[in-house]
Amino acid sequence: MKSKTFIISLRTDIKTASNAIVTAMFCGCSMLFTGTAFHATATAAPTGVKMEQSTPIQPFPNIPILFTKRQNYQGIHIYDTFYQWRPGGGIYILENPADPAEKHRVRPVIDPTTPVTLGPGIYFDPSLSFDAKKILFCHKATPRGNSTIYEIKLDGTGLRQVTNLDRNGNPYKGGGGGHHDVKPSYLPDGRIVFCSTRYSGLVPCANNGVSILHVANADGSDIHTISVNNVTEFDPVVMPDGRILFGRWEYIDKNALTIQSLWTVNPSGTNETAFYANNMVFPEAVLQAKPIPGTDNHVVATFTPHNSKPRGSIAIVNSSLGKNNPAAIKNLEHPNRPTYDQGESCDPWPLSPSSILYSGLPTSPNAPRTRSRGRSNAYFNAIMHIDATTGKKTLVHSDPNIDLHNPIPISPRPTPRLIPDTTDRTKITGNFLVVNVYANMPDIPKDSVKWLRVVEETSRVSESPGGTWMNQTFSISAALAWSPKIYHGIVPVENDGSVYFEAPAGRALYFQLLDKNYRLVRSMRTFIQAAPGVTRSCVGCHEYENAPLNFSHRGRVPRKLVDESWGGGHIDYPSMIQPILDRRCVSCHGGEKALAGGIDLTGGWTEYFSNSYETLTARREKQYVADLIAGICCMNGTANWSCRIFEPYSHGSGAAPLAKILTKDPHRSINGLTTAERELLFAWIDSNGIYYGTWDYTAAGARIREYPALKTSLAAEMKTAGCAECHADNRGNIRRFDNWVNLERPELSLILRAPAAKTDKEAFGLGLCRARKVNHNFTSRGTLFKGGYAHQVKPLSQFPSQKWIPWKEFQKGDPVVTFTNGVKTPAYQNMLKRIRDARTRILASPRVDMPNAAFVGKGIIAGRSRQIIPQPLPEIMPPLHAEHTAHGVRLHWECSSRTIGLITEIHRSPTREFLPTEKTLIGKTERFEFTDVSPPLTGETHYAIVFVSDPAATCGTFKSGAVLDYQHVLDNAETTPNLFPERRRIEDRCPLSMTRPMRSLPARTSYFSKNTLSSL
Repeated sequence: MKSKTFIISLRTDIKTASNAIVTAMFCGCSMLFTGTAFHATATAAPTGVKMEQSTPIQPFPNIPILFTKRQNYQGIHIYDTFYQWRPGGGIYILENPADPAEKHRVRPVIDPTTPVTLGPGIYFDPSLSFDAKKILFCHKATPRGNSTIYEIKLDGTGLRQVTNLDRNGNPYKGGGGGHHDVKPSYLPDGRIVFCSTRYSGLVPCANNGVSILHVANADGSDIHTISVNNVTEFDPVVMPDGRILFGRWEYIDKNALTIQSLWTVNPSGTNETAFYANNMVFPEAVLQAKPIPGTDNHVVATFTPHNSKPRGSIAIVNSSLGKNNPAAIKNLEHPNRPTYDQGESCDPWPLSPSSILYSGLPTSPNAPRTRSRGRSNAYFNAIMHIDATTGKKTLVHSDPNIDLHNPIPISPRPTPRLIPDTTDRTKITGNFLVVNVYANMPDIPKDSVKWLRVVEETSRVSESPGGTWMNQTFSISAALAWSPKIYHGIVPVENDGSVYFEAPAGRALYFQLLDKNYRLVRSMRTFIQAAPGVTRSCVGCHEYENAPLNFSHRGRVPRKLVDESWGGGHIDYPSMIQPILDRRCVSCHGGEKALAGGIDLTGGWTEYFSNSYETLTARREKQYVADLIAGICCMNGTANWSCRIFEPYSHGSGAAPLAKILTKDPHRSINGLTTAERELLFAWIDSNGIYYGTWDYTAAGARIREYPALKTSLAAEMKTAGCAECHADNRGNIRRFDNWVNLERPELSLILRAPAAKTDKEAFGLGLCRARKVNHNFTSRGTLFKGGYAHQVKPLSQFPSQKWIPWKEFQKGDPVVTFTNGVKTPAYQNMLKRIRDARTRILASPRVDMPNAAFVGKGIIAGRSRQIIPQPLPEIMPPLHAEHTAHGVRLHWECSSRTIGLITEIHRSPTREFLPTEKTLIGKTERFEFTDVSPPLTGETHYAIVFVSDPAATCGTFKSGAVLDYQHVLDNAETTPNLFPERRRIEDRCPLSMTRPMRSLPARTSYFSKNTLSSL
């Protein structure tokens, strides 16, 4: 970029001069103000020039400043501020900011007192048009009401409503209330970009609505999302080159706390690219970013903590110095702590590389104070100015009664470049071209990567049965994976290392590279979308940039995804992985006969999961690694581990001891382990240790609430049996209790088997007790090693570690047989009874992974994940299977990426080739099985299933037949005829509403009352 120098030497009215200053600033200049005459002496910084060379503005130019009066940002997290309710204020203009405070003239644009008004409430998120004549803003009128986008001219006229989220149209299942369109910003073509909760995804760790990027026409029509994120996005603003700069929160196999980084995306939703901090622990969040005029790759932003309000420290980032490099940061408020993210500052607006407006605390001890409760600071935020060169802060304007936010100089800006839209929204797929999967993996042999797997991170829109202590409102794993995943299939990697394939649009996708044994070479831990009708190219692993297509790729047909040997769709540990362990493993590891290697792979429910699952996901030596599966601990405290970029073969099945064992004899072929079973085990490992594979649930939730009391009562029985001599600590407490209970098969509980003699077959004795004190500092099993969930990030060195003690060491010493009379020993009987009684109580209100869960109470409630593009009907109907059970005729069918998201109608008739109608319909489900509990007792019964794709029922965005709330009338509606859009069809609000429900042809099977089945 060429340097520009403007020399202006004239006497003029201060307002005219100031307008010239800011106009020049937005054209790429910085200026020095000297009294009523001023000179532009500094130039726009070309790429690589340090911004410290820019000249500060002194005193502040008298450019009118748009701002809001509102109560300071509140909330538990940075992403839930729009759920809070502290009304008051409005939108205003400070007409003469350079004058003394006593001469300041403040004019309301809109507030409860203006002639044109929306009444009381919260006015927030103003955005100035490029010609500086009008603004977009948001308004929330009631405590649990919606946040709606409006537009108004700066003179307070022309108020009109842009968006509308009616109460009936969006079946929101989370906390906080209301539907929210927030953070609007003008696009170069007159449309707007904003964040919205209208797709009703829910944050996994807090159950609030997920707000993601949307665009709409200027009149609010053709609203559609350009994002597929399953957690929240922030503060979109258009950069001079036409890209949208925004904050993106994500935690795919990362922690839930620290990754709120900066990204860019085209207004069409294409070419999303990390801009800064996507693999940094601190700052936890980079918010409210805006490009700095006259620079390349420089933005000003607010660094904030995650579990707090969106306020912190103002900083400048030069991403050309590295996308994850702290050296790219100039923290204006904490120069010696570049990544520091605490404080009360927010809403920065760059006037030039060295001049920043923001909302912050006045430096004067005489600044206005507030007595309001629930605030993190007693002082009101004011409009402040900071000199980026010297760090000097100047108070621009304050109010003695309320906080001031969102300062924006009212001056025209050049309209950014218009990026053409290359998407085809009539299509439901896009393409990816990876030019060379070996790029950035120089140590990996060029023929070793054989497959690329496509996985989707889902976004829940259905209710939560209640959370766990592992920072999940819907328990999915032992602080490893956060959301159920959908396995869409694999494609082969070509001999030249390239991969060209088709993938479903509207999904948060990530890729995994697999070797010839289907073990993980490397995995993405960020997501990408297949923009409809577009081919996205990338250089290679972790280098998602525009890459030129080689001539050899032109004319090439993208490959279709194919199923893996085990199928696809969800991976659910209880129903898919445990059966493999039961068939192939527990005969040696934890079954009725032995506990080889000390590895217990028996099922059996624990407080949150199962014994085998907790064995395989235990942090045995270090908190941040689930040793046996090389899983990445994703609790917040271990962010210094999970945020890093992992090298090839460093986690998952490529590094897991369990996977290594299964590729070698005798385990490779032991007990007939099939290829499909082994590869499914690898795929489960590479899910990062998921337990619940769907969002399905029962009213009981994920936790067995009887479990803590059961442990306490069993510890008391241990003392009665004399076990305290070895198991109690110095205070007589039995602190260590390593999942010794099997609630599914109580007689296999280790608390019963360990004190029984090996020769005691009736008690399934293991003879594990030894005459020595238990080491209470060593934990041999358990979901999290030595302690609970750590919410705050800590250095990894602060987490305790231990050297794993080989199983042979545990077996040394003199055996102690406590149950000398076997199963007839009173202590054995008492313990067994307590476990059995607890089991009976638990099964009266079972968890979703327990037997008969579908038939108790309300049964299993089908969880639902967001659909941005409706699930298409399968090209070929899967087979329908029927079998007799104690509850009736169980029908089941394929759970795959082809069927997840469809509603299944179940039909029954005595006629073989019957036509499914409402009269033959006996039920509907979004799951993949259905039990006919009242089948005909005699004769032949014929069943059919029909798939229905109906976004009104499954997408989480709107209800079928919903009536838009355009008839709502405000008290002053007669004075604002343009306030409400004309009555429009629901299609204008949600693109999915234009998709009519589709029904498939039936898949059939027959059932004979004499337990004879024949499939058709």
